[in-house]
Order: sequence, then C-alpha cells, then structure tokens
Amino acid sequence: MCPVCGCLDIYDLKTRRRFKCAACHRQFSVTSGTIFASRKLAFVDLLGAICLFVNASKGLSAVQLSRDLDVQHKTAFVLMHKLREAMTAETRETCLEGEVEVDGAVFGGHVRPANLREQRIDRRRLANRCGKRRVVVVLRQRGGRTLRRTFLREPEGVDFARERIAPGSVVSADEVAHWDLLDPDFDMRRINHSEAYSRDGAHTNLA
Repeated sequence: MCPVCGCLDIYDLKTRRRFKCAACHRQFSVTSGTIFASRKLAFVDLLGAICLFVNASKGLSAVQLSRDLDVQHKTAFVLMHKLREAMTAETRETCLEGEVEVDGAVFGGHVRPANLREQRIDRRRLANRCGKRRVVVVLRQRGGRTLRRTFLREPEGVDFARERIAPGSVVSADEVAHWDLLDPDFDMRRINHSEAYSRDGAHTNLA
C-alpha cells in the first residue's frame, strides 16, 4: 500500500529495492515513514542493533555498538538516538497501573572543593551548586513498562509520577521525603534502604 495516497496498485522496482505507486507515481521502500527511512545499513545490522540495544541490562555505549556491528562511531551514535526517540514516542502517553515502583537519583553537578579549608564553601547549599545537576526519575510497573525522565529539581519528579501513574495504584518508594507528597493520591508502601532492601512486597529493586 502506498504510504502517501493509500493506493493498493503498486509495482516493484527490483533493481532499486523500491516500490512505485501507479496512482501518484511516488517511490517508497519498506522503511519509508519509519525511523529507518533513507537508511544505508543492511536490515541485518538494523535488527542486530535493536537486539543489542534493548537487551543491554546496564545500557549500551555507541562505541560498543560500533564494535559489535563493525560500523563507525557516528553511525552507531545516530542509530541509538533514533531508537531512543522511537521508544520515547511509544511511551509518550503511557499510564502505569497496578503495582508501580518509583525511584530517583541525582547525577552531575559536582563542585570541586578549594585547596584551602578557609576558602571552601558548603556544596550542599542550592546557591553553591552548579547548573549541571540533574535528577533522573524512574517509574517501573511490575511485569510491565518502564518510564524515565530527567529533571532539574526533585519536586518535578513527583509531578511526573502523579501524571503517569493511574489513581488507586500501589506505589513502592524509598524513604526520601519528597515521595511523601504522593500519599494522598496512591496506596504508598515505603521501604527504608538503611534497614532493608525489601519488606512485605515493598521494594524498588526493579526501578
């Protein structure tokens, strides 16, 4: 079927691995309208990249993907960004329900202390932090999907959780104080990581 006009009368251009519509005369391929449009990699390499990307439990760097596929680093870098964009578009309106785990972490923003003690500042104060500090919040539905988002401040992660978790869901969170704001909206189960990793079904190990 033609992706432009929807006509079913098409014929195959075998020498170019493309199709042509008999109605609008547009040429297209099997990847037209997808993230792999105008691709130059073979389908085997594209499928291999998807397999390696989604099965990497701790993430996958573009350097490692370029070595596995025997392609340039730039090619692997662009391909991984295309896959991330496709995953983001797939979960843009997703709402989690049932048993959901929520967790967050802070990355970046390190302020190097001065050499002399009298010149050092309190790096815990907001005024003394740099603008590179980022908060990553993860929502994980048990047996379902995972949603991630990066923010500049912790309260934004609370709003993200309210927006993406269905009312009435059972939410497991750690002892961090800003998750207390979710108590009126969900059935909260808290776990203090200084005492245990899991207790009575409350844990954030998947998140």
